[in-house]
Amino acid sequence: MKRTRSEKIFVGLFIPTVVIFYLLYKYPLWFVDDISTLMPFGKNLSFWYALVYTFTVDYFALKILIKKTNVYSVNRKKPGLLNSYQTWKFSSIVLVQTLVYFLIPFVISPILSGVDFWNDTPRLAAKTAHVYVYPAFTSWGIAAYVFIVIPIVVWFFGKRYCTWFCSCGNLAEVIGTTPWGKKWVQNGTPRGLKAKMIEQLSTIILVFAVLFGLILFLDGIKIITSPGLVEGIQNTQDLLIDFLFGSAIGIGAYPFLGTRVWCRYGCPLAKGMQLFGKISHSRFKVSADENCKGYGLCTRACPMGIDVAAYAHKDRKPIFGSFGLEEPCIGCGGCISICPVDALKFGDIQKLPE
Repeated sequence: MKRTRSEKIFVGLFIPTVVIFYLLYKYPLWFVDDISTLMPFGKNLSFWYALVYTFTVDYFALKILIKKTNVYSVNRKKPGLLNSYQTWKFSSIVLVQTLVYFLIPFVISPILSGVDFWNDTPRLAAKTAHVYVYPAFTSWGIAAYVFIVIPIVVWFFGKRYCTWFCSCGNLAEVIGTTPWGKKWVQNGTPRGLKAKMIEQLSTIILVFAVLFGLILFLDGIKIITSPGLVEGIQNTQDLLIDFLFGSAIGIGAYPFLGTRVWCRYGCPLAKGMQLFGKISHSRFKVSADENCKGYGLCTRACPMGIDVAAYAHKDRKPIFGSFGLEEPCIGCGGCISICPVDALKFGDIQKLPE
């Protein structure tokens, strides 16, 4: 992948910055004895992280919405207008990221609780930001959300949760539409059989999350009480999955493996959604029609490494294929928006899948 000088400088600074930042954020006691020394203006690092993260997501998403141009188009001079699907998607990203992931937990809740806003109680950052499955075994609310609400949404809409709602997905989605991000997605995203095989890492992490969740549940109801076991597994999860895979590699590898490294290879919730969609025959699908000319731009635009063109064109002829959650599709719509002949579209959820 050819990079400009400015991009090379950025990448050279980006990787160590990401690693050092997440080490400081996730493991501050490795650097200081008292975390209160890492609380600018009396606010925990979680507040400042959420603020910077939300600002980054909102900046790029709002830029897209204001310009109203098709950010997936390969025609720079005449990119066309942003379609309604992408408009709603990026609007959802701004709303959810701002309200759900920042204002409610970090601004509204503290104000309503009556605490001194600029005098937080020192606390370490949570380390369940990426493995959201096992907390469902310790909370009825999270359990209902993970095991009831999300599967219902998946059946109708596929894994659009990953592009319309998930905070990790929000960052990946907006960065993937920037000039550098598009290049990282198109030229860096792993494709082919070996890449498909590596996707099974997310299955392993899903199994780990479920087993750990069961251990926490049994420990909580005092059937099995083993603090050493729980603490050991928790520490392994925190360091290897949450920090190393989810944070350092999940974001730090954007310039090399595309913007959906964690979503494709690590996220247990994404894998769970895909498996449920396959088993339940989700109504979600992307279909090709007779307009396909075999340009292959759809495959290059896919951040999940799906060979979209294989469902649309063969031997110089359209094949009217379609795919759903047998592939790790997240419903970003990039393949649809990049196609210059409008040969792809989302299936109608009002009709049962074929």
